[in-house]
Parts: sequence; structure tokens; C-alpha cells
Amino acid sequence: MLIRSVIAASLVAAGIAAVPSSAYAATAAYSPERVCGKGFHRVKDGHRAMRTRDGAVFGHVYLMYNKRSGKNCVAAIKTAYTGRRTVTGAYLEVKGGGRSEDAQRYQYYAETGHIDGAWKCVKYEGWTRDPDNRVTAWGGRKSWGNCDG
Repeated sequence: MLIRSVIAASLVAAGIAAVPSSAYAATAAYSPERVCGKGFHRVKDGHRAMRTRDGAVFGHVYLMYNKRSGKNCVAAIKTAYTGRRTVTGAYLEVKGGGRSEDAQRYQYYAETGHIDGAWKCVKYEGWTRDPDNRVTAWGGRKSWGNCDG
């Protein structure tokens, strides 16, 4: 505790503010619950980092579920290049049901919309690219899962 206070005082004295960057603050404002809407909650095995081939994380993809409506939603939220329009997408497929995809040049996130999925297996994924469209970061689950409601 004393060490943190001394470090904080030193930073203030040096004129260095310990505040998050605007890009981080903007991304933090978008939770998957906020993106998908009221009543949606994160599900077990429903979160993956969106990684490049080299392992860099450009964001996170979340599978969400609303028990009341029986609908699923996928939110792909960027953590890299936030505030800049880059190709970002989200995909959701319900076994024996529908599928939804949203891919455009977004600043912060992509979202699939709501698809009926109660007691049905789902696949999901999210991706985003760098501003030059050279590097893609992908995350998700290509196999069927979350089949229990």
C-alpha cells in the first residue's frame, strides 16, 4: 500500500498521469452484455481471444445467451485498433437452426443479432483485421457446443 502511494506521488510530481488511454477507455465501455442487450449473459465455454497467427490478441469474442428468450448472440469486441474502422466480424450458427453473420468496417465491435438457440448446439467465431487488411485475428469454436439450453 505504501509503495503504491509513493509511486503514485512520484508520477504526479513528474507530471505523469496514471489514466488509461482513450482507446482502452472506449473499448472498456463495450461489454458483451451491453453489445448483445438486456438479459444476455456470458455462457460457459463462450469466450475466446481473437489472436493472429503470431499470437497477438486483437480482441475477444463472446457467446451470449438469454434464458428468458432462448436466444443466442455473439459479440466480437476489438482491443487493437479501437476507434479505427477495420474489418471486424461475428458469426453464430445454431445446429438445425439459423445462422447470422455481421462483418463490416467497425470501430469497436461486431454483433450477430439474436438467434433462437434453446436446447440446441452452437458454433461461434469472431475476427478483426489490422487497418491495412494484412493481418487477421480470429477466435471462436468450430465444433458444436453449449447444447444444454
